[in-house]
This record gives sequence, C-alpha cells and structure tokens, in this order.
Amino acid sequence: MKLVDRQVFRELIGPFLFGVAMFTSVFFAGKILIDLTNWLMNGMPVLTALEIVLYSLPSTMFWTLPMSMLLAVLLGVGRMSGESEVVALFAGGVSFYRITAPIVAAGVVVSAFSMLLNDRIAPIAAARITDLKAAVLKTASTSDQPFTLQDTGTNSQIMVRGGMNKKTGVLRDVTIVAFGLDPKNRNKPVLYLYASRAQWAGMNDPSKRYRWTLHDGYTQAIDPRDPNSISTVAFAGANTREVEIRKTPSEMAMYQNLRPEQMSFADLSKVLRILHAYPDRPISEIRQLDVDRWNKISVPLASLVFALLAAPLGIRPHRSSSSVGLGLSILVIFLYYIVGRYTISLAVQGNIAPVVGAFAPNIVGLAAAFVLLKRAAK
Repeated sequence: MKLVDRQVFRELIGPFLFGVAMFTSVFFAGKILIDLTNWLMNGMPVLTALEIVLYSLPSTMFWTLPMSMLLAVLLGVGRMSGESEVVALFAGGVSFYRITAPIVAAGVVVSAFSMLLNDRIAPIAAARITDLKAAVLKTASTSDQPFTLQDTGTNSQIMVRGGMNKKTGVLRDVTIVAFGLDPKNRNKPVLYLYASRAQWAGMNDPSKRYRWTLHDGYTQAIDPRDPNSISTVAFAGANTREVEIRKTPSEMAMYQNLRPEQMSFADLSKVLRILHAYPDRPISEIRQLDVDRWNKISVPLASLVFALLAAPLGIRPHRSSSSVGLGLSILVIFLYYIVGRYTISLAVQGNIAPVVGAFAPNIVGLAAAFVLLKRAAK
C-alpha cells in the first residue's frame, strides 16, 4: 500500500466510525427507543429488551453504513483540503483521481459488507426479534403467521390459517383448493380439502419429500361438469389422508414470512417468481416486494456512490469549519431520500420497473459524481 493510500484511509477511519455511531443512535432514538419504552412498560425483562436492541443492529446498520461513508469522505477529504494536504499532493504530481482511488476502494468494501450483513445476518436477526416479542408480549410468533401459497406442481392453492412449525413440519388449519389438471378445467376447482393439522411425511422418510398427511378434516370432490355434484368425506383420528404438496417446510417458510427484512435476495426472488405467475394479493404489494428485493443491492451500493460523490464535494477552502462537511452530508442524504421515495412510488404504481425505482437514486448520484469529479480534477 502506497503512502497516499495509507494517508487517505487514516483520514476516513475516524469519521466513518463516528458516523456509524451517530447515525445508528439517531435511528434508535427515532423508533426503537420508543418501542423499547413500550416493551418495558408492558412487562418485558430488561435483558430481553436489550437483546432485541442488539438484534436490531444489522437492519439498522444496513441504512446507516452508506450515510457514514458519505460523512467520512466529506470530513476526511475536507480536513486534507483544509490543511492544504491535497494541494501538496497535487504539487507532488498526484492527480485527484489517484487520491480518489482509496476512497473508491473503501466504498466497495463498505458496500460489500453492507450487502452481506443484510442478506445473511439481518434476516436471521429479524426473525429472532419476532420470536422474542412473541414469547414475552404474547404477539404472533413467526410460526403462528398465516400464509397462502400456490403449488404449481399440483395446480392447487394452499391456505394455512394456523401457521406452521418449521422444526416439526406441522401445518395448522389447512385448506387446499385443487384445480383441474386438464386444459379445459385448469381454472375450475375440483377438490376442497380441510385438515386441522397436516404433518410433513418427509420428516422421517426422504422418499416422501412432497407428501403430507392430513389429520381431522374432510374432503369435498366436485365434478366440473356438474358443480351441484359434491361428494363429502370426513376423516378423523387414525383415519388420515395423504396428499401431494410440492413444497417442503423450508420452502413454505418463505411464504409464511413475506417480510423483506426477514428474507434474503434469493428468497425474495423465488417468492416473486411465483407471485408474478400466480398473484394472490394486490399487484401494488407485489411491486413493493420487488422494490424491496432490489433495495437489498441498491442501498449497499449507495456507499460507493456516496464515496464518489463526497470526494469532490469534500474539497473546501483553507481551514474552513468541519461543520460544512456535516451539513453537506445531511443535504445529500435528504436529496437521496426524496429522489428514492419518488421513484419507489412510481415503481409501486407501475409507471416504471421496480429495479429502476430502486436504482434511480444511485444513477442520479453517479451522474452527479462524475460531473463533480471531472471538475475537481481540472
């Protein structure tokens, strides 16, 4: 690592850590602190509340890392500029693009870390928060959440009103609507099934990966040629029914928790492929999920965009106040937020593609950064 790289990195580390602490504290003071007060007033133990706060860090830092990167570059470059260190580097034959190189490298590292944090750690932490609140405050736990899914393999719709225990492979209050498999009756229901409990047969027998045993319920067979002809058969106790559902408990869990913060990019992509083909909710909700999916990439990349944007903005007159950098960071974040909210609303309304709505603020930021970098390099 060359001297100029070490010098720039040294200027960024302190302001970056300060930014992480400051912006994360602001986020906590905004909502989590209010929730924390309510939890404690409702009888939640202090240690449990602190555990929830700890698990909230990954999803919070997902938003604060780009802000911290912006502040770090503005303050770091601003200090070097104010102390005439940038002028000295120019005099030594170092171009502004060369000074920007370690800043870009830092932006790439922070972007990659933020992406990994949100895609691998944050979903697990968010699910843990739901379970902790359910255990103490008696709210609905992850396993109690109702969900609906479309099984394309059997052309049926499964509604699970009582939730699912993923560990034991048990569904509660299950309704299955099977549609015809032949082209003529593909959109007509031919069988209704209800069971108070469905047990995954593949739990102990891998050969039954897509078989489920229904307990205590009934079936209603319908002749599509004569809708008035309905044959009802009840079953209970040892009398069970085994049906094919081409979904395992792990695959169903993605539909049970359609909360972007509890899902990875790959999980959201799988669910959205099914929802686009077989929508079971308003199209605006599906578009919002699609925007949230692309935000898992666009928001971390904002760290790199902010680094490029802040490098030329950080150059300021000799010994000017560092508060200029803080003010600029707030202004840039505000403008980024305004553009983001506008383009996301356009995407949810269907006026632009969700991927465009998610990445538009970064595209605008990159365009501005390239213009400013070109001017600063002259």
